[in-house]
Parts: sequence; structure tokens; C-alpha cells
Amino acid sequence: MPELSKEYRTIALDVRGHGRSGKTDMPYSIRQFSDDLFAFLRELDIPRAHLLGLSLGGAIAQQFALEHPEKVRSLILLSTFSYTDPALQDTFKKLRNSLITGGCPAFFDDAVKLTVTPEFAAAHAEEIAMVKEEMVAMNSVIALVRAIEACMEFNVADRLSRLSLPTLIISGREDTFVPFHFSEQIHHAIPGSTWKILDGVAHNVLIPEKLSELSRLVLAFLATY
Repeated sequence: MPELSKEYRTIALDVRGHGRSGKTDMPYSIRQFSDDLFAFLRELDIPRAHLLGLSLGGAIAQQFALEHPEKVRSLILLSTFSYTDPALQDTFKKLRNSLITGGCPAFFDDAVKLTVTPEFAAAHAEEIAMVKEEMVAMNSVIALVRAIEACMEFNVADRLSRLSLPTLIISGREDTFVPFHFSEQIHHAIPGSTWKILDGVAHNVLIPEKLSELSRLVLAFLATY
């Protein structure tokens, strides 16, 4: 955000069930998250926006673009998916089970193994421990379970070809959570989209070592629109 906000008004929102947003015990869906985003932009009187989403955020961005293309200037999709295959379904089930049996601490530990490389985890143990403490304090087991279930039901793969928005897709070569063949599928589905693969990084491409490269890619893309 510090880099992007030098050139653009940059806003990050806590999705329903995450961070400081409400965590009601009710079924969630990616469509509902998209509806929340629509209400959010309307409340702030933002007629059109560039949407950047990581993982779940990328799924929401795809849903929103399909429902409200007139409100989207461009899409930037990081480490995301447009559907779930059996392997990803199994991964989500394991994360859901971690939450149910071990709460947020167990979920965080399992998620870290899926989102960063072992080398990164070893080199940043202190920072990861601090993030874990904050995440556990801020989040709710039931809300995260509901969010995982929303991801498991998400599927817009057969609709993406309808999009005609400028789209940048970025994935980590070492992503074992959402392997980059999901990004490849999105790239082939959205006409004229651009796909970039970052080496030496897993699912979480927003790590300090990659922020400069990532910011350059995003800003170069945005400058053309």
C-alpha cells in the first residue's frame, strides 16, 4: 500500500468475517462478499476502481467484475482461483478441520506452511509469531470456517471469457496451496489478460523480499490504464 498510494488513492477493506469487520455466524458466499464490496464502494462514492485481490480477495474481485463490470477499471489477481479442483477442495477441508479441532492457532500454523516457503518461514520466525498473535486475537473460528466453505463453493471458471477488462494475473512459482495452473486457467479464460510468475515465492506474494518487484509490475500495468 505505501508504494501504490504514492500514485493512487488506495483502500484496503476487511472482508466480512475477517479482521475488524463483523463476524456473524451465518453462511458466507463469494457473491455475498461481492455485494459487500459494491455497498462499500457506494458508501464511499467511488464510481469505478482498480481491484487488487490476493487469494480469496481475487475470487471476490472476479465475482464483482462479472456482476458489475461498469464499476471496474482493471483487475489485478494475485495467487487466486476461479474454481476448486479435488486437490484444492482437500486442502480447504484440512484447513477447516484445523480450525474446528485446534482453533485459530492451529489454523495459522497450517496456513503458514501453505502460504510461504520453508526458507522464508525459517528466516522470519519472529515476524510470523507476531502476525500469528495478532491474527488469533482478531479473528473468529466460525467466521473463518464460513469463509473457507464459501471458497469451496466458488466457481466462475465458465464465465470468465465474458470479461473484457484489463487484467493482470500474478502467481508464485512455488505456490503449493493454489498452484499456478489456476492462474494459467484464468489467463486463458480472460481475453487479453497478462500473466506473470514470480520466482522464489509461494502463495503469499506480498512478502518483503518481493514487494519491490510486485509493486513495479502493478504500477507498470496501472500506468497503461
